[in-house]
Amino acid sequence: MTSRPRAFLAGSFGATLSSFTLLAATHTFAALQPVSEAPLALDQRAECRFLADGATECVNTFRYTILTDAGREALSRIDIDFPETDTVKIEKAELVQPGQKPVALTKSQIETRTAPNPAQGFSSDKQISLAFPNLRVGSTAVYSVRQRNTPVPFATQFHFSQAFAPSAIRYDRFHAEFSAERPIKYRSDKMEDFTITPSADAKKLTIDLKAPRFQSYVNEPASGAVRRYPRLELGSSLDLQENIGPFAKRYNALLAAPLPARAAAVVTKTKSLAPRERVSAFMQYLNQNFRYLNDWRASERGIVPFSLAEIERHGYGDCKDLSMLLTAMLRASGIKAEPVWLERGSYAAPLIAPSIYAVNHVIVRAEVDGAVWWLDATNPVFAPGIAMPDIQDRWVLVIGADGVVRQDAIPLAAPRTNLDVTMKMRFTNGDQGDVDAALALSGNPLMDLTVADRNDGKSASDTVICNIVATEPGRCDVQRQATGFLIPEQYKTKARVVDLRAVETRGNQYSFSRPGMLELWDSLARYKRNGQLSDIYLGAPETTKADVTLVAKRTDGQARECAVHNRWFDLELSGKPSSDGYRYRYSLTRKVAWLAHDEIVSAEFQKMVEQSRACVSGLQFAVQPLKG
Repeated sequence: MTSRPRAFLAGSFGATLSSFTLLAATHTFAALQPVSEAPLALDQRAECRFLADGATECVNTFRYTILTDAGREALSRIDIDFPETDTVKIEKAELVQPGQKPVALTKSQIETRTAPNPAQGFSSDKQISLAFPNLRVGSTAVYSVRQRNTPVPFATQFHFSQAFAPSAIRYDRFHAEFSAERPIKYRSDKMEDFTITPSADAKKLTIDLKAPRFQSYVNEPASGAVRRYPRLELGSSLDLQENIGPFAKRYNALLAAPLPARAAAVVTKTKSLAPRERVSAFMQYLNQNFRYLNDWRASERGIVPFSLAEIERHGYGDCKDLSMLLTAMLRASGIKAEPVWLERGSYAAPLIAPSIYAVNHVIVRAEVDGAVWWLDATNPVFAPGIAMPDIQDRWVLVIGADGVVRQDAIPLAAPRTNLDVTMKMRFTNGDQGDVDAALALSGNPLMDLTVADRNDGKSASDTVICNIVATEPGRCDVQRQATGFLIPEQYKTKARVVDLRAVETRGNQYSFSRPGMLELWDSLARYKRNGQLSDIYLGAPETTKADVTLVAKRTDGQARECAVHNRWFDLELSGKPSSDGYRYRYSLTRKVAWLAHDEIVSAEFQKMVEQSRACVSGLQFAVQPLKG
């Protein structure tokens, strides 16, 4: 597996106070890109045989025609990566100019080399590069690749996956033929544009595109994604145990080995601790003593980890290696633990068929004090009992100690208060203000802050905190303790900031508002107006709260209270004049991780957006600073 540690963005926790501004602000219209703008056209044909020894041999022929200058750039060089244990041959590579005969590539235009190492690991993969000369609009590049994939270690069933995700390629034709000595079984999702034809004995299967197809999206939000597109899974079995059982047997054989000396010493040392403290100690031990590194040099391991002794000797490992060592340590300490396969990311597509190709990550399921914990040993932080956002709300395949593989699910976490801010803002002179703020962070915002501290330094994170509490921070002093790998239940920090634009100036008048509260609702209103089509990822459910006191000589803010409750959000805002100015309380709970396109454009959702905009836009009134 080649999954990477979760990418934390320095300062991303700042978005929570400004109403979860996760939609890219775009004022252009979004839509499916017109087929007339397609940069490339593709005619693809494939013929694959599943051999008796478990190997697969395929011949793929690609015929790309350049339709625009963008297509020419995309086709300037073609790289084909493959494991060194596979056999790959370029059977044909030629360029066809309009109205001319095909011209074969020369040997100097076909190069084989060792592929670059991945960002966090070593590999011995090979790479073949094709350099097509004199490309222009109308040129057609044709190449055929014969590849024999070696059998996957420990696999007893053959399997093949095909997906047609949205892309800037116009499919003019797709034809694939599969054959095997055993019957071929298949399942599909969203394959209405294709014809799937099995033979009478089920040992052959053909797939044909019914008509040219082009699905490319433009001007979509940065957090948008098309989550459902054509997918096909085929193989000799679609049964969970038949596909994954042999790997479960190997995992359990590796786990049956004695625990390595250093890991065993940690287990012994922590024996007297409560179970949750033991888990935290093991996670910290792995974080401090093992780095994430994917090592494919020693062998073509596939999805099988190194032995426990090898992992400890190396001092590094990828997700499956670190999860195996963690599982062994937990079991040795008396905590039930099982390796888990899953697809990691903001979204996991529905499982069509269980196979090694359906997953990209390994974690651990542990039972701690009667609760189920989902432990990811590759992350740079650990919050006890909290599943990371990139593994929530999805199916998983659990490898039982008895060798039985079962499908389970990690639920979407219930919202919790992850950012609670108390502020006193004194409007001192003109449009400036002095801000005293106390922030209580938990969960995801705190994890983001911790990783930002580690990667970018405390001073960079302090700047982000200053931007949370002030519209335009000037002098800013942040007081807080150092963060670390283990995430506490709550983390408190204080900030004193001079806000250079605490209020808006209109002539000789000063007006207070919080435009950041409108950003989410404005973005969702623009989504429908601009004709956008993708689903929107908001992140794991959470609650943001703010209790703000405004100190001024005078304000004309009136008492107000509004609330909008629905299946997506809970918004509450209340305010009233106080003896020294005005005080308001704000709370926003996000209940879902994703907003589907059909939901966003529905009348119910758009009504909710307008109600929410009206609620927060009402927090606007004139103020008179303490001086002037």
